[in-house]
Amino acid sequence: MNSATINQLENYKAIEAVCVENHNSWSNIKEFRGAFSRFALKVAQLDLILENLVTSSSHSMEHLVKEIEQILKQHFDRYFDYMEHKNSELSQIYKQIRRSN
Repeated sequence: MNSATINQLENYKAIEAVCVENHNSWSNIKEFRGAFSRFALKVAQLDLILENLVTSSSHSMEHLVKEIEQILKQHFDRYFDYMEHKNSELSQIYKQIRRSN
């Protein structure tokens, strides 16, 4: 099993948990709601692939990781940069998780 991908998945789950805990901070921003939904779906798919790694191709796993990173870069990173002035604690938690990836 690919330990780097497992570590990435754990970081993604941590980001997801922070977002869920702070739902009120972003629930009124339509674009971020859509990005979060796509992100959460991709994280769940990656989790399932890792659980069933014997029957899954590594190509599918790599593709999902790329899609998740794209969502994070295009939407989450920008949003949390914007949030830094409104909710610096939330922004810093997110950035700390991203740096550990």
